[in-house]
Amino acid sequence: MADGKWGNCKGCKYFGSQNPQPSGDEKSRCRQPELSKYELQVSGDSGCNAWETRTGVSGTVSPYQEPAPSVH
Repeated sequence: MADGKWGNCKGCKYFGSQNPQPSGDEKSRCRQPELSKYELQVSGDSGCNAWETRTGVSGTVSPYQEPAPSVH
């Protein structure tokens, strides 16, 4: 599979969105070659270790975004 970087789908080149700046709640198909046969529908906030940088995403994209700390 990929090089083992984990990241959110919205910043991944395999996220099937036509939007150049996908949001976290946007849903689209995962087009990663080894996973595409499963026809996965994922949100931009989903993620996996087959992550590769999406071109055209503005700003600094980190492969993984830490979840917000728990309030409780």
